[in-house]
Amino acid sequence: MAYRDPERQKAYALEWLKRHPEKARAAARRWNHANPTKRRDQQRRQRERDPAKYNAMIAAYHRKNPEVVRTKSVNYRARKAAAVGKFTAKEWAALVEAHGGCCAYCGRRDPLQADHRIPLSRHGTNFISNILPACRRCNCRKARSTEREFRVRLANECLRSSEFEVVDWWPAGEIEWVS
Repeated sequence: MAYRDPERQKAYALEWLKRHPEKARAAARRWNHANPTKRRDQQRRQRERDPAKYNAMIAAYHRKNPEVVRTKSVNYRARKAAAVGKFTAKEWAALVEAHGGCCAYCGRRDPLQADHRIPLSRHGTNFISNILPACRRCNCRKARSTEREFRVRLANECLRSSEFEVVDWWPAGEIEWVS
């Protein structure tokens, strides 16, 4: 319903947006997808008009969506390393869910980081198939080693620590001392 009075038209539009948020979001998404250069220009003008407000809006989005921020930073790091591939926040969330929200190496439920099975420094890709969720401790300990090398190291550490455990399994009285 069009109004001749621009203020009344604006009020009606705002009212409609409140009543139909899903339709409005879908329409905005379609427009953004169809007009990427116009959208970039809008964002640039908005940023230039009020940089503090724009930065606050971006910061609020990042606080609300930390997985998006993590994904963006990993993809940026991979681009800097000239690695092929990238993954989305949805793919990352699905991978974390597949691992039950636990570290792929130690099983802890600490905050998870994207760990490359074959590190970027050793020419690994940045596709989701080369990513594992890892806690900060395991990700830092793994460093430049591959997933296989790190798992072997973990297994060896486990074996070495069990060598010094006191095992009380030998039946008492059945030991014969030979002199």
